[in-house]
Amino acid sequence: MSKIVVKDFHLEYTLSCGQLFRVFKSEDWYYITLRNRILKVRQLSDQLEFCGIDKKSLIHYFALDEPYPDILAQINKDKHIDKAIRKYHGLRILRQDPWECLISFICSSAANIPKIRLNLELLSQFFGREIGLNNFECYTFPNPGELNDYEQILKAKTGFRARYIKAANDQITEKFLSSLKKLPYSDAKKALTQIPGVGDKVADCILLFSLGFTEAFPVDTWIKKIVQKIYFRSRKVSNKEVHEFATNYFGRYAGYAQQYLYMYAKDLTYSK
Repeated sequence: MSKIVVKDFHLEYTLSCGQLFRVFKSEDWYYITLRNRILKVRQLSDQLEFCGIDKKSLIHYFALDEPYPDILAQINKDKHIDKAIRKYHGLRILRQDPWECLISFICSSAANIPKIRLNLELLSQFFGREIGLNNFECYTFPNPGELNDYEQILKAKTGFRARYIKAANDQITEKFLSSLKKLPYSDAKKALTQIPGVGDKVADCILLFSLGFTEAFPVDTWIKKIVQKIYFRSRKVSNKEVHEFATNYFGRYAGYAQQYLYMYAKDLTYSK
């Protein structure tokens, strides 16, 4: 078992803020599927214990090389975001596998987290292969080109999303996804929204959670409600207005603000 000392990092918050779906907890250990391997990790105070991945890859995946204090200083612009940052300090934006992230958020359309997890697990069972680490077993996530049976995709309870998953499988390559990292944010987003089933919100999720575009600000129901409540005095505005406000207000790390506001919105909802 490998160990690393971490600063300004909270494993549970990072894994429970809606950016990742194929994660499983057993006692104080988390098992995360990374396409064709398993990461086993837990946090004990300022230490991460892990196996299934090397130290360099772990640092990259959890974005432990980001200038975290500077990020918080740039987005901490009012009492609301300050409260969220204080409560959820250590939450990081993951650098997921872009292909798995793409399919995950296509599955997220008009679905809750348990439904998304079910879709992804069934797709992995039908198209992946069984792997294990210690006593934990799961399935690899299929590569581009391997989600090639529409009827099986439907059997994964994906519903109307099945045609989008099949289209992405037929059209998207690893090279295309990697090439997006070299583009400006607006161009990368435009390229992603050409994929069937990928609208603005899904594109921003892919850009933020897998491609390193920390300025991306996905607007879902939770985010729209909290931004309207805090920054528009409960006035109803469009998703576009929410997005434009947030990216201008929070700047290059708007995506971090999005995650803190997401957790803050859930707090307000469940505390009622």
